Parts: sequence; C-alpha cells; structure tokens
Amino acid sequence: MGSRATARSSAAAALLSCVLGAAPAARACPATLGQSSQIPTTPAVRIERAPAGWETLATGLPEETRLRLIPAFRYNRVDGAVPGFGAAFRSEREAAPFLYAGAAYATGRDRFLAAAGFEVPIGDPTRIRIGADVYRQTASEDVWIVGELENTLFALFARTDYRDYYEATGGIGRIIWQPGRDASLEAALRIQDESSLSTRVRFSVFGKEDRFRANPPVEPGDEALVVVSARLGPYRLPAPGGSFGTIAYERAGGPLGRDFDYGRARVSARMLHRFAPRVFVRARATGGSTREGRLPPQKVWHVGGIGTLRGHDYKSFSGDQFFVANGEYLVRVRKNLFPFAFLDWGAAWFGARNLDRQRPGLDGGIGLRVAEDALSVTVARDLRRSGAPLRVGVRLGGGF
Repeated sequence: MGSRATARSSAAAALLSCVLGAAPAARACPATLGQSSQIPTTPAVRIERAPAGWETLATGLPEETRLRLIPAFRYNRVDGAVPGFGAAFRSEREAAPFLYAGAAYATGRDRFLAAAGFEVPIGDPTRIRIGADVYRQTASEDVWIVGELENTLFALFARTDYRDYYEATGGIGRIIWQPGRDASLEAALRIQDESSLSTRVRFSVFGKEDRFRANPPVEPGDEALVVVSARLGPYRLPAPGGSFGTIAYERAGGPLGRDFDYGRARVSARMLHRFAPRVFVRARATGGSTREGRLPPQKVWHVGGIGTLRGHDYKSFSGDQFFVANGEYLVRVRKNLFPFAFLDWGAAWFGARNLDRQRPGLDGGIGLRVAEDALSVTVARDLRRSGAPLRVGVRLGGGF
C-alpha cells in the first residue's frame, strides 16, 4: 500500500508542478505538451477492480479520498523566488476522481500564478480518464533538458538558469485510454495565450557572472493546438531494467485558427539493461520533426550542453528538426559510486529536407555518479574537432 500511495501522491504533486515547482513531470505543464522526454506523461496505473460499494461522482467523493496539501518553492531568472501552495484530493483506491488547485507568487515580477483542474476515471476497471486544467504559468520548452528542482538549485547557487521562459495562460482538456499499465493513448485540446518574459533578478549565492543571461523574447499570440500521444512500456523504467517508447504529434492552427500554424512530431525511447548486478548500460534516443507550417521562436528545439551534447556549448544547435542519442556504460565500484563512460550524438537544424547537409555533434567522456540518479560529474570533449577543450559538467539528477 505504501508504494501505491506514494505513486498517487506524486501524481497529485505533478499536476501542480509548473505553477508551484512541486514536481518535474511535464504532465503538469500544458504549455509543453510533447516536449518532455517521457511523453505522454500519464502515470502508470495498476488496472484492478475497485472494492464493492464503489461510489460514483453522483454520490460524492469515495470514502478513501484524502486532501493532500502541497507547499512548494522554485527560483529562476524571470520569476525570482516563487513560493507556492496547493491542495489535491486523491483516493486510496486506484480508480478515483481527482481534483486539485494551487497558486504561487512570482516575487521577481509581482505576478500571481495559478492552476486548477480535475481528472475523472470512467469504468471499473478504469481504462478511460477525462480531465481538464486551467492555468496561468511560467512555461518553458526546456523541460526535457533539465528538471525544475535541478534548475532551481543552479539558479539559486550558481547564477545559471538553463531554461528559457514565456508566460502561458489558458486551458486544456484531454481524454486518456489506458488498456494496461504499459500502454496508453491520449488526445488533448489546448488553447492558450503566450507572451514574453524578461530577466528580472540578479541574486545568486555564487556565480562567475554578475548577471543572469537575458531571457529571449517570444512571438506573442494565441495558440490552439491538438495533440495525440502514445506510450508503450512502463512510464518509469524499473531498477532491474527495461525499455519504453513514446510518440506525439501536435497540430496548431489549421482548422483551429488562432495566431500559430504548425504541425510537428516527436518520438523518444529509453533503455536500461543490467549485464550484472554491478554493470549496466542506459541509453536514450529522441528526435522531432516539423512537418507543416513554421515554428514560433519559443517552440524551436535546441541541442548542446547539459542533458544533450555534453562536449558542446549550451544550445549550440537550433532548429525545427532535431535528434539526440545518448549512451552510458556504468560500473558500481562501491555502494553508491558509479564511474561511467558515455557517448552523445545529435544535431538540430531548420528544414525537413536538410538532414543530409548536417554534421551532427559527437561527444565522448567519462564521469562519476553518486547513487544512480543523485549527483554526477562529467568530463566531455567534442570528438569531431581537433584540439577541442575538455568540458566539466555537474548534474543534480539523471544525466539525460
């Protein structure tokens, strides 16, 4: 019961993460559908029958439903310190109605942010869920590169903010079909207004630069978007090993109108394989392609540096097409020490027909990880460039 309750608690926190900074799951970020490295972001749910006497919405929330309070905090260069607080109803049963609401205050720009929504299970056992959210949030397309907690720590203590931001205000409705715990299909409609944000704060405990880098402007406007996404495999890879893949297609504008008109696809796959209790390999391959229209600047993909090509400058490649492949070979030498070697390969560019003109980056290096996903230090180099410098990187979580 403890592990199942923990999973449900994490899902509750995830729904508030983009407003409160409570969790790194992209599901809580309606403005970044299709950007997460684990899209679609429907948590794995055990499909089983509810106990006798199941109560429906017509008779109120189930007896096992409990109110969970969610305090949170984050820090970035456009919002400054963002204290937040939310509440979520969750159930001790697997199939249960779900309600949440939360608010946060961006001290750096004197702005309140908020989100509220619901998700209702249908059927017993539950195979279909219907949900909706409304929000005003600080959005980023870089969720798949670096998580919220890690970015907050870098910004607060090293004056380094790896994400770029814009404000998004709107709503999203979705329907999810989950025939089993290792597969899901989701369709969603999102309508939101997007506007630029500027760098507002300078404070950081440390940092070699006097100021944060400027936050790039966006193309303002209203966006109406339909996204269809699918997952095959467990939502999170189990410790013994496994694999999963996701695919998503977004279509903005077209018959929906509004200010943006584009269609793009995104695929991602991850793998973990243990050759022995002390030796394992993990890998990720992800890529995207814009098939129709033109991406606004805030939706362009970037590759290079942390989380992608560790031997290159941050975001050294940009485009409406991209791919990244990463692989690590790890050996456990002590209880929580994992030296490893790695390779990164990838690029981003404009134009779906220009792949043959690209010279993708190829980086390699070595690193040391403390625990499997806690802290890692890497030394990487661009393997294609003679005399390329060594680049030292620090991650406060997974390498990719």
